[in-house]
Amino acid sequence: MYDCLRDQAVPAFIDEGAITPAASIWTGSRLWVEAFRKANLEPGDRIVISMPPSAAFVQVLVAALWQRLTIALAPANASPKLVHELDARAIIHPSANTSHTWVPDGCAGPLGPPDTLRPPTTERTPEARFLLRTSGTTGAARWFALSDANVLSVLASHLPYFKLKHSRVLSVLPWSHAFGLVLDLLPALLSGAEIIRDPEGGRSASSLFDLRDAWGATHLCAVPLTIQRLLDHDNGLSFLMSLDGGIVGGAPVSAPLAEALTQTSLRVGYGQTEASPGIALGDPGVWAPNYLGRPLGCTVRIDTQGQLLFQGKNACIGQWTANGLAQLDPDRWVPTGDRAERRNNGLYFQGRTDDAFKLMNGRMVHAGPIEARLKEAFDGAHDVFVWTPDGSHLAVALCWDDSTAHRPADEEVCPHLKSLQDRLQTTLFVPPNDWPTTSKGAVDRSALQSYVSDRVSPHSSSLTS
Repeated sequence: MYDCLRDQAVPAFIDEGAITPAASIWTGSRLWVEAFRKANLEPGDRIVISMPPSAAFVQVLVAALWQRLTIALAPANASPKLVHELDARAIIHPSANTSHTWVPDGCAGPLGPPDTLRPPTTERTPEARFLLRTSGTTGAARWFALSDANVLSVLASHLPYFKLKHSRVLSVLPWSHAFGLVLDLLPALLSGAEIIRDPEGGRSASSLFDLRDAWGATHLCAVPLTIQRLLDHDNGLSFLMSLDGGIVGGAPVSAPLAEALTQTSLRVGYGQTEASPGIALGDPGVWAPNYLGRPLGCTVRIDTQGQLLFQGKNACIGQWTANGLAQLDPDRWVPTGDRAERRNNGLYFQGRTDDAFKLMNGRMVHAGPIEARLKEAFDGAHDVFVWTPDGSHLAVALCWDDSTAHRPADEEVCPHLKSLQDRLQTTLFVPPNDWPTTSKGAVDRSALQSYVSDRVSPHSSSLTS
């Protein structure tokens, strides 16, 4: 960071029309270093950075790294209770929401010191550089501890593929999450890229077009939902085709989305917070439904239940608990909770291990592999959901755009259910705008369970509405 920022013009940060050169980032970070030193913070003391993505955020981040603090990253709207939950000394937040708060004065360092630092009840954690919260896709959201070695191992394996020299990165991901921090922000910083920050965080396609037109962009990392929002606009595909690179990850990719992405230089990326977050990476423009890429920077295997596990220097060092940091065996095999299969040296998503449900006769149905087969079988399927509305029969819901593809009949769907084909009750076709998803574009399974159950008559093959 010293080499990349001090007395340099780039990386420059473009945020809501303001340009902050690297040298100014470094100057501001030194003000935060001074503040941390005056407060007598020591390596391994925990702080919470709860700020919007901005040049000021980077200043605080660089200072905390310089002082070897343990950095918990949280969204700007995070609860002040995080200070207590993570046994942190202080929080950096845009407003003074506790007596333990540093408030940034824009890019001019802190407004002043906190009223007091919170006394910790657990030991310092100098071995942990970051505490990052999972998005909850692998179960209840948890805080995982990443070491310097964890993060640097992923940067070492992934950064050579990004070609970010002299680039302009359109940044939409939250920097408080592993994907945005390790595979978006840090690579751009270390490569001297110009960073164009989207204030809408990828939620508005028109904002992305405006930023592209005003500043230009060569790279973009995003979740599939952001890519789909762009493609819903007439010029969205040409926008994506103009990019030199970037990663799409965070949720499985459907057949229509994969087909569009084959015309771009974007690549698939797969990982989890526990993996810092790099497990697999694809080649530019190489896409297929459910494709996760090839293992990179770690070793993977698939167990007898079809679950993907990984092992390597990217495996997080521990998990935060009510009793402090619980360290984990660095040589362990880490279960991802994702089912996968190998094909042509690549990995393909086959659903979640917790997607399974039981029929009334006790038979366990693993929905993920069925959904994966259907997505690959029907090019018009943006997504698929399999559920039992009555405990005996199956309903298949397809996210389907009737304007682009002909609906398959039940007889075409049945073979892909294999031994369960006699249990198919109905096939539902749901327009993309009505298909419930998470913030990353993955299936909202709870919402779809209700959707399907409300629309299927028990013990009937007809719809109630």
